[in-house]
Amino acid sequence: MVYCKIFEIMLLEEKMEKKNIRKKLKITALIFNILVIAALVFLEVVFYDIASYKNYLLLEYLPVKYIVFAEIFLVVISIIPFVVKRGFKSRIFSIVLSLILIVAMVTSGILGITYNSKIKGMFTKTEETIDEIVKNSLLATDEYGVYVLKENKAEKLKHALKYKFGYNSQFSSEDIKNVLNAIETELTAIVDNEEINDPVTLAQELLEGNVDAIILNQSLIDAIESAGDDTDDGKKNGKYSDFTDKIKCIYTTTVENAVAQMNDKGNATKRCFNVYLSGIDTEGDVTVKSRSDVNIIMSVNPLTGNIVLISTPRDYYVPLSISNGVKDKLTHAGNYGIDVSMDTLKMIYGIDFDYYVRLNFTGFVKIIDALGGIDVDSDYAFSAAGFSYKEGLNENISGIEALWFARERHSFAAGDHQRGRDQMKVIESVIAKCQSPALLKNYDSILSEISECFQTNMTKKSIKSLVRFQLNRAPKWKITQYSVSGQGTSDYTYSIPNQKAYVMVPDENTINTAKQLLEDNKENKDIKEPESTKE
Repeated sequence: MVYCKIFEIMLLEEKMEKKNIRKKLKITALIFNILVIAALVFLEVVFYDIASYKNYLLLEYLPVKYIVFAEIFLVVISIIPFVVKRGFKSRIFSIVLSLILIVAMVTSGILGITYNSKIKGMFTKTEETIDEIVKNSLLATDEYGVYVLKENKAEKLKHALKYKFGYNSQFSSEDIKNVLNAIETELTAIVDNEEINDPVTLAQELLEGNVDAIILNQSLIDAIESAGDDTDDGKKNGKYSDFTDKIKCIYTTTVENAVAQMNDKGNATKRCFNVYLSGIDTEGDVTVKSRSDVNIIMSVNPLTGNIVLISTPRDYYVPLSISNGVKDKLTHAGNYGIDVSMDTLKMIYGIDFDYYVRLNFTGFVKIIDALGGIDVDSDYAFSAAGFSYKEGLNENISGIEALWFARERHSFAAGDHQRGRDQMKVIESVIAKCQSPALLKNYDSILSEISECFQTNMTKKSIKSLVRFQLNRAPKWKITQYSVSGQGTSDYTYSIPNQKAYVMVPDENTINTAKQLLEDNKENKDIKEPESTKE
């Protein structure tokens, strides 16, 4: 009997102990469950501080669905520990899960606090960059210089007080007036001046001593040096090929003009839109007018995920939109402004442009370096400017290597036609790299470079909508490339009328193929790669 009583007491004590353990586990699980809620609130407060920065700036870039999904996920996993704590094993699981959630949420919150200023700074930098890009699009700058012969004793403008100045107002009579006013203000005197018919004659008058100095738009120097060069061998065979060696600049000034803005046609993510990509032949301020050596139409259809790239050779011999039917090289259109280049391409292809993107050579190099290099596929093995490229995939080439890859034409039988293809290959590689983690890894440096060398008339709203679209859909863009071609010859041009230059007479069949590609993309049709691109 005694043993039975003792055994009953032991069973009772064991039962009480298990009951106490369960009670403690229940209380412990409840405490951890409450701590999960506390950790969630802590994380939400940190996130709200970031999300509400500058009037909820985050929501202008990050798709709302991502935030909604994240919030639903956090709430669901925070509720799980509450509903799985019946029974001994379930309470243990609830405590362990709660502990994991607490550590994860608190750690995330601490990281949010630690990098709070950096995250906010990233959004601030993005806003500032977009503002700078939009600001750049409002302005076009012409750089003018006063040039004398190299052996002339004048070193500064003040030494040219009694000189006779020659000028040409073909590109802008208003600009020349402003430059003459600036010169006369600097000299505090009225200067003797004479208008010369065209830029080449202006250069000739200086070389022959008929004027003492000339006022020249600096973007025209290359056009003067190539005047009379009726070949495409890159050897500068023109009459004035050494013009730069014979002159020196004693004064520079800039003239700034407002750029006419295009009307934004609405949400670019819900329609096919055309972008003019212009690569300008300068290494300084992107607002400076210059020849456009890269002329690519990029037709983007977010509805189908298709991008069509059409390259037009720089030497294409076509009437400019301002030349009253007189033909010129397409590249010279850039000297008159971005609107002339776009209007001229519109005349060729019968399309409207929604936006333009303008990039100078310096920026081209820096952006690719900031991306950490690109992989580009070459149709041929060739060398340019000391760099060698193999046939096939060239991996991780730098910005300067990509620049010369895109500029070289004399190594190929197809010349400028092949260069156009290579330029589009580089663009395709940059698009691919921008869809990779490299964009986030080097975000700050990429933004810094873009703001200095990138110009577009896209509105801030359009840029943000495209960023959201890319983050939201993450489309795998299908890119189709095509280069129009023609027959090389020599002829007179609108910009340099008294000297023949190398030009390319358009092949209408290739233009019609390009028109069809652009039309098919606009109509949401399947894009088939043209036969000529498979050569």
